[in-house]
Amino acid sequence: MGFSMKQKQALSIIPHITGALSITGSLSILYDILSDRKRKLQRPYYRILLGMSIFDALTSFWVGLSTWPIPRGTPGVYAAVGTTATCTAQGFFIQLMVMSPLYNLMLSIYYFLVGKHHLTDEEIATRYEKFMHVCALAVGFGFAI
Repeated sequence: MGFSMKQKQALSIIPHITGALSITGSLSILYDILSDRKRKLQRPYYRILLGMSIFDALTSFWVGLSTWPIPRGTPGVYAAVGTTATCTAQGFFIQLMVMSPLYNLMLSIYYFLVGKHHLTDEEIATRYEKFMHVCALAVGFGFAI
């Protein structure tokens, strides 16, 4: 038994709302960091948070499009008005969503290094940060491709 028309409508409409809320949150974090970038981007914490917020905003946009990018006429899909190309693009960008939890993991590692091992921001930036960004980007784009 499939979803009723009301359920399909709700499943199509709700991501527009949650996507917009997520984009708003991510953009506010980006604004906060970039409005004082001279000071904040000198710290690994803010650079990691910047990476997380960039990919969060990007993927939230595509999630917020919900069923619109799905090819028009796809059976059982409410409000599908896209093409195969728009659907493929949405799939690619939604796969990048894996970078958000990876960047969250990087923030946890950052706090572990600061709290447990008493490393300075300079030590983290020199020894670990590049590896953190490369791992998150490689895994994220690897899944998307």
